[in-house]
Amino acid sequence: MKKCGYCAKEISYHDMYCCDDCEKLANDYYHRRVKLQKLLSVANIVGTCSIALGIFLYAMTNFVGALCMTLGGFSVGLITILLPTPTENMVTKHKLKKATKIVRIAGFVFLAFGIASLILLITKI
Repeated sequence: MKKCGYCAKEISYHDMYCCDDCEKLANDYYHRRVKLQKLLSVANIVGTCSIALGIFLYAMTNFVGALCMTLGGFSVGLITILLPTPTENMVTKHKLKKATKIVRIAGFVFLAFGIASLILLITKI
């Protein structure tokens, strides 16, 4: 059987979604993703580069490196939690609802990294 494109319930081969609510939620997600894709990409690149730069700088100056890691971890974590954007492969494999949950879990991991970096920053003051 074919599965709903949003919630992964089994549906007939002629349908794409199991109900109107799933179709509306999926369409809302794709419209929001198209609108915010460039902004999210820039924020994720800047946050990830900040984390990498912070790890590099931590070896030389503890405070500046920990600050960069904290800012990067918080920015990537919050953006990923608030506006999860799974890849098309994830959506194809897990469907949209489960894929966004997986991406949000990754966002919580980045947020936990930011909190750990913040604790490291506070101990270096």
